[in-house]
Amino acid sequence: MTKLSYDAVVIGGGPAGSSAAAWLARNKWKTLMLDEALEDGYLGSLGNVSYFPGQSGPVTGAELVRRFRAQAEHAGAEIRAVRAEKLAIEGEKLAVQPGGGEHVEARVVVLATGAALLGGYLHGEKEFMGRGVSHDAVSDGPVFAHRRVAVVGKTQHAAHEALRLARYVEHIVFIIPSSKLDVPESLMRELRHQKKIEHYLSTSLKKINGGEHVHSITVFTGGQEKDIEVHGVFPYVHEYHAASDFLKGMVELAPNGAVKIDHEFNTSAKGVFACGDLICALPQMPAIACAQGIMAGMSVDKYLVAGC
Repeated sequence: MTKLSYDAVVIGGGPAGSSAAAWLARNKWKTLMLDEALEDGYLGSLGNVSYFPGQSGPVTGAELVRRFRAQAEHAGAEIRAVRAEKLAIEGEKLAVQPGGGEHVEARVVVLATGAALLGGYLHGEKEFMGRGVSHDAVSDGPVFAHRRVAVVGKTQHAAHEALRLARYVEHIVFIIPSSKLDVPESLMRELRHQKKIEHYLSTSLKKINGGEHVHSITVFTGGQEKDIEVHGVFPYVHEYHAASDFLKGMVELAPNGAVKIDHEFNTSAKGVFACGDLICALPQMPAIACAQGIMAGMSVDKYLVAGC
């Protein structure tokens, strides 16, 4: 078995992982970043990123990830397209087992494996991610100013997102796959007073339709299928969970799988840091994930300089 040794191994190559790897490499630490596939992560799956500082025109999530990785490589980080299968402590070193049978040792490991959607996708949801489908009204709401959108779900989160979208859009079709919303009466009153929101109770989303972008949805309501014109769809019928299954027993996790950290991005395991969507079990704005990666990199640099 081939044994390789690094100062730092970063697991995950999205905005957080790439930013951490770039920071560490430019500060002259021997750095390896492991990530299986460009479009596996949340950002890489987006057909369009609606907001990123310094980016005025349209850009795909995959293109942003390529830029992040190119920056890390230019700084001197080594990048390998493999999945980390195991993390363990071996004496004073951390051991990472990537696919392919190699054995990698490191003084520090940075976890940035992100969050995955739990329970699969609706018909057309993944296909139109970033091209009309979003899970974040805070980030993408302004994109749909003066247009028609659909919100799908029955939870408080779906209701709050619908109210936020009402700031920007012309009309909201609220697709509720139940006979009622699971929300407190105070929130229900807010929804009733919002004239932009049209409620479709006991209705299921059958398909998201479009070409380059979303142009309509097909729903089943009142015993028949119906097409409704919309330009955006915000589904809240599934949950995200942190991609942390391989870390069980190694670091402390929250009930949703998020990795618990302190103010310097330390996990409960010495020499193991975490950043990005992994620490909240939800997709974040790419700029925020990048900032977390840099901050984690700064903490790792301080840790390595101290000789811990």
